[in-house]
Amino acid sequence: MLDGVSQRIGLDNGCFAVQRMTGNRVLTLVAIGWLFCSAAVSGAPLFESQQAIDVVIEAPIERLSRQRKNEPELPGKVIYVDASGTEQVLDVIVSTRGKSRLDICDRPPLRLEFDEDKTQGTLFEGQHKLKMVRQCLRSRPSRDWLYLELAVYRAYNVVTDFSFKVRALNATFTDTESRSKRGRAEPVFLIEDDDRMAERLNRHRIKPLTVQPEQMEPTQTAHNLLFQYLIGNTDFALKAGAIGDPCCHNGRVLTETGREQDWIIVPYDFDYAGILNTDYALPHEKLPIRQVSTRLYRGFCWLNDELEESIELFKQRREQIEAAFLPPELSKGKARRVKNYLERFYETINDPEELQQELFDKCRGPDSLPVGESPVSPDFEKKP
Repeated sequence: MLDGVSQRIGLDNGCFAVQRMTGNRVLTLVAIGWLFCSAAVSGAPLFESQQAIDVVIEAPIERLSRQRKNEPELPGKVIYVDASGTEQVLDVIVSTRGKSRLDICDRPPLRLEFDEDKTQGTLFEGQHKLKMVRQCLRSRPSRDWLYLELAVYRAYNVVTDFSFKVRALNATFTDTESRSKRGRAEPVFLIEDDDRMAERLNRHRIKPLTVQPEQMEPTQTAHNLLFQYLIGNTDFALKAGAIGDPCCHNGRVLTETGREQDWIIVPYDFDYAGILNTDYALPHEKLPIRQVSTRLYRGFCWLNDELEESIELFKQRREQIEAAFLPPELSKGKARRVKNYLERFYETINDPEELQQELFDKCRGPDSLPVGESPVSPDFEKKP
């Protein structure tokens, strides 16, 4: 293929994708929402499709990694091919982000900051700041963790609209300060911006220091807590953030204007969930479990009526939930373990005696654990 030339790639469904050569990069448009079919489309918003798209990210990648703790803000570009076959180049500011993953990961998570005025008419229209999740370690298990964390977000999308949308990218990173301009390909995903998510749901985000039980919207809170049990996650708090931070630990608080109740807490950040079972994750020392793969229900007793309704919803949507958790990119061994992990959850909620024992009898009163840093397993050794 000649430089700067686009070509059509026919697909079995009668649609076609666009492939374009630019320098030493080949960008292929494969997103279902962006395929050219008999009814042509001009392009879909970033989070409308679940199909991965190809992008090139040009930035001082190695410097970002070296200076990760300083969270440097460095110039970069996001490059992709749009539905017309035109290469789009968007200027961005790239920075590192996160807490425990900044220490743990070989590849720190990133934040992309766009100039909204310059995104009009592009896939990234209306986007300002986007979190990017990357493969943490250079290992096959770590790639499974990435795909599974993406799957967790999508599974919660099945449960409720009050959830963050995500978009998978086939990213090629090119270091602008390296002599070699050869790119490094890796799967990543983007998380919907807090404020954009709130706008989509006709709410706005607030940052209270604490959230009292009577301020929580019961139905969505029950969904959240049952989902945390499903994925084996205890690394969250619904009433407070870490010391000095607003509420909530690994959750965003949404409200309607002027309301002091029916606040909805939207969860995020699932790398400590048992369904991922990362090498570095460890439960809080005050919890009665020794490994994150052991489920522990951390719901509130006052929500038991709503919990029953949530359980019925999870049963009704079992097929869609399980499908979301089993993307084809997972290794066979991990997919098998995930399937068994989900099966065990449904065995529990379908057995009245076990359901009473594991959820209703283990509900919490008004007191909860203090929030601190997410602990790291002492057995975890980061390989050079």
